[in-house]
Amino acid sequence: MPRKKEKKEKKEKKEKKEEFYFKDPRHQQDLIFKIVPIDSLDVVEHQRKPSNYHVTHLISSIERVGFIVPLVVVEKDGKYTILDGQHRFLAAQKLELKELPVIVVPQKLANLMMNFNIEKELNIREKSYVALNIYRQYLRQNSQLLETEPVLTDSIEQAYYVTLGIGYEKEERMRGGMLESIMKKCDFFLEMPLEKAFKERERRSERVRQVNSLITEIAQKLKEMEKWHPFVYQQILSFANPYKRKREPIEFDEMFDNLMKNLEEAKKNPEIILKEKIEE
Repeated sequence: MPRKKEKKEKKEKKEKKEEFYFKDPRHQQDLIFKIVPIDSLDVVEHQRKPSNYHVTHLISSIERVGFIVPLVVVEKDGKYTILDGQHRFLAAQKLELKELPVIVVPQKLANLMMNFNIEKELNIREKSYVALNIYRQYLRQNSQLLETEPVLTDSIEQAYYVTLGIGYEKEERMRGGMLESIMKKCDFFLEMPLEKAFKERERRSERVRQVNSLITEIAQKLKEMEKWHPFVYQQILSFANPYKRKREPIEFDEMFDNLMKNLEEAKKNPEIILKEKIEE
């Protein structure tokens, strides 16, 4: 009997060593440090494409100093989804490591953390894909949740990223970075349930794609006229932008109605674009 008790105590001690509970110093949230099998880890489904160069660099670093920076994960049913540390995870796989250190954060932080990437800044396409996937998660969980609820607005950096994300799914080469200057003036979180708001975002994304298509057509006409230059797309948008210096918010359809009108005019007579100075 004493032997069984001793074995039980050793097992409990071992388990305690493998998990260390602590609180983050800012918000006093419960966190867990532990060592987990590498095959229990996976990257978040909408993570950006990894950089092979970065993985190679991390392999070299781990070989020299060891794997000392834990991954940040969220746990579900004994599996761990990586919120931060995709490249370290891939490097560890290449090195055939069996276990990795992780910090397990509460589920409620998962969506918030998906907007942050410590290893590399996301471009607007990647930000839009992340925002759209987070949005769809909330839509599946509660289609009647208002789009303006803090739980969603805190998880998504900008409302227009969702609109652009839908557009990118249909047209990956869409010029979202250039169109951002327009979107930030007119595409905000909507005071309506997600089910209805998502349909509105699908409609808006079609208008964005129409604008993108018109800009491409006009640029092609200028190219045929041998008037093309590296900043021609920005010059076209600068010409068509109906509210260059207006700082107040503008209704989405008001913005795009006037934008489309100016682009249609430029399509008929592309040379008028060349008189326009590019807006910074």
